[in-house]
Amino acid sequence: MKWWGWGDPGRESDLKPAFRDYLFSRVGIGSRDAKRPVRPPELPPANPDVAASVGGTSADADRLAHAVGRGYVDLVRLRQGRLERAPDAVVYPEDAEGVRRVLKAAERDGWAVVPFGGGTSVVGGVEPVADGRRGVVTLDLTRMAHVLDIDRTSLTARIEAGAFGPAIERVLASDGLELGHYPQSFEYSTLGGWIAARSAGQNSTGYGRIENLVVALKCVTPVGEIVTRELPASASGPELREAIVGSEGTLGVITEAVVRVHRKPERLRYRSLLFTSFRAGLAALRSIMQRGPCPIVSRLSDEPETELLLKQSGAESKWGFRLLRLLGKGAYLRGGAHLLLGYLHHAEVVEASRLAKREGGLDIGGSAGAHWEKTRFDLPYMRDTFLDYGLLVETIETAASWSRLEKLHGAVRAGIERALPSPIVLAHVSHVYPDGASLYFTFLCDGRDRGIDLWRAAKEAAARAILENGGTISHHHGVGTDHRPWLEAERGRVQIEMLRALKRTLDPKGILNPGKLIP
Repeated sequence: MKWWGWGDPGRESDLKPAFRDYLFSRVGIGSRDAKRPVRPPELPPANPDVAASVGGTSADADRLAHAVGRGYVDLVRLRQGRLERAPDAVVYPEDAEGVRRVLKAAERDGWAVVPFGGGTSVVGGVEPVADGRRGVVTLDLTRMAHVLDIDRTSLTARIEAGAFGPAIERVLASDGLELGHYPQSFEYSTLGGWIAARSAGQNSTGYGRIENLVVALKCVTPVGEIVTRELPASASGPELREAIVGSEGTLGVITEAVVRVHRKPERLRYRSLLFTSFRAGLAALRSIMQRGPCPIVSRLSDEPETELLLKQSGAESKWGFRLLRLLGKGAYLRGGAHLLLGYLHHAEVVEASRLAKREGGLDIGGSAGAHWEKTRFDLPYMRDTFLDYGLLVETIETAASWSRLEKLHGAVRAGIERALPSPIVLAHVSHVYPDGASLYFTFLCDGRDRGIDLWRAAKEAAARAILENGGTISHHHGVGTDHRPWLEAERGRVQIEMLRALKRTLDPKGILNPGKLIP
């Protein structure tokens, strides 16, 4: 991964002229005002005792690669050459015994330990926080990356935590299987990271979130190893596996997991529909989820996001869209909302389209779905290009029940718009349930002068709006350092005390990922 941005250094994102002109006319930027860095920032000096204690490396390249995640603030700090902290050492264990040795040494000598997979956290989840300890060691698990076993009878697979998404799918595909968990970070994130952050993937409407896919796991803690049993279900008390899923490396280090896999479909069948408003699209999507058939993929863009997507794809100039205007259906293009559905079977597509049409949907075929599937992991590269122009670009996601969703959408949008100068605020629904759905916001504005201050103001405004309108501070990005200030307001004092009690039990000296998750 680029040290200063996202992904493959050889890949770039191209902004179509109509899209670029529209965007810059809205936010007031007309040229590349920011420059990509030419050299890595200087790192604070490392404590040499850390590497000696845990057998790790203090090489600058390793420390830099593990100093931050990939959120907006992380990338701005890298570009501006001002990293206030970096791990003192990085260790690459090759098995669970190696993890145990590092935790034992860290407890003995007083080091903080940050578990690390792909490093794609956008909420400060891998920040090397010492929190009063003598130093920080980052525990990189990517050498523990094997698919250990595939149970073709039970349709499960046992996989080490450091395995990256593409490698998992390549191995499973050789048996005609897939895990089917495709977060935006899929190409550069790991199974352990997905579990630790309670991830959701782009196919999660049909296959379930990561907690629905995890059958059992192994986790090394400072007081011993947690090994949950491989069972389809159990009533033997509370499901303690759930205490580790979403724990963000604060309770233990996940080393492997047994996950549910699926027979790999030949392809997904997509259908796109346009609605005259986001409200109408929400009604159609709720009807589909509550009556069936349930889609594998579902994405509903609000009016501003639909407009921007049409400009970036160049669809406005294509004959099909010109025909819609000629037929008097321009309302679907001016202030309309786009719904993308993906199904395994053609009959399901037909039925879902029929239900959507009853809510006023206009069926525009399947080509948009095929284009989305081909380019769905490209958006983080576009963020790098936006940063080249000096834009502040960030995402915030939440979820709520259907009865609260439309009000929540309006409140979060209004909060962000009040906090920022002339912003563009986009939103879509990307994970859907019978009782509610997620909302994923992207916002952009001129960030050349005080981008991080504006980012902080927008985050605070969005968090207030979310909590006041029945949403969650995170649907799938996690808590990290960024959302930690609002966790108690969402969970309540007693639940936070339960988390603290778990922390004291499993990590009595508090060495694991301090400063994250738990207020």
